[in-house]
Amino acid sequence: MRILAAAGGTAGHVNPMLATAEQLMCRGHEVIAVGTATGLEADLVPAAGLELVTIERIPLPRRPSLDLVRLPGRLTRAVRDLRAILRDRDISVVLGFGGYVSAPVYLAARKENIPIVVQEQNVRAGIANRLGARWAKAVSLTFETTKLEARKGVTHVTGLPLRPAISALAADRRDPEEARARRRSAAARFGLDPDDRIIVVTGGSSGARRLNTGFSAAGADVVRHAQVLHVTGKGKESDIAPGALSDRYRTVEYVTDMEEVYAMADLVVTRAGAGMVAELAALALPAVVVPLPIGNGEQYLNAQAYIESGGFVHIADADFTADAVRSRIIPLLNSEKLARSSAHLADAGVSDGAVAVADLVEAVV
Repeated sequence: MRILAAAGGTAGHVNPMLATAEQLMCRGHEVIAVGTATGLEADLVPAAGLELVTIERIPLPRRPSLDLVRLPGRLTRAVRDLRAILRDRDISVVLGFGGYVSAPVYLAARKENIPIVVQEQNVRAGIANRLGARWAKAVSLTFETTKLEARKGVTHVTGLPLRPAISALAADRRDPEEARARRRSAAARFGLDPDDRIIVVTGGSSGARRLNTGFSAAGADVVRHAQVLHVTGKGKESDIAPGALSDRYRTVEYVTDMEEVYAMADLVVTRAGAGMVAELAALALPAVVVPLPIGNGEQYLNAQAYIESGGFVHIADADFTADAVRSRIIPLLNSEKLARSSAHLADAGVSDGAVAVADLVEAVV
């Protein structure tokens, strides 16, 4: 069977697609990815050994703008090109993960009468996946509270497809000897002491200026209690406050294998994208989450259950300042508090959804 998988823009869409693609290919199926030439998929998909078919980037604006005026023409061209790809490549199933890449793929698949499977990462479904669910034979949900269902098909809560490297690390973290070995190896790579506490700060694949400036402004106080690896995002190292950097406060722009960073972390300070939330929960890794304040509010909803259980601490974006770092994050650097947060996350029983999503794909044909 040949599957066209649509995901683009951010790692939150692309990584679950790659995890599911790997599971499908292990079962003997062929997976072709569709994305853009400018999104993160342009790097991640070829690196994973998948063919990437590119289309024009088609934003789906939420309010009046020039992009809204251009939308009909762009969408028509993309759907026409995609219909040709579906026919020429003899595609059996379309698998979409949301974002601007998925909408034209869903429309093309509907016109070609090709089964659609939708995987929704967030608690609050995006525009593209709400469109795709109208015609989908199957919808996969990461969270039970997501209000999305296949209008004429089946809907299952599968969890988020996790990268195999994350699943492997989760298993290693349950073995104290393996966990220590992974921690020592990762700390050596980044020049940190594995026997001292380590905080990881990351705004995701694009970085987050609010996290960069707010956290680094308190860096001199933080390093009295813990070491820091701060993943700034590409081109954002200038956000770091003057004087913050030291042997105990290190920065990198981007890390492709974040599992190595997680392997040494005692606490993560981050946004709350669905992929990040699912990975941290699966690893039972305590976090301070600072949800992105724009969009439709999905980031807070993604993390809400873990905030309420005590696994995560929530700080609103507007409140994330150096003073908040001093008053709310430094006090968390206590072995008992971190262990309690980790236990709450472990109790949630987050599992890898790649197998369940691959099952759905096979079932619709």
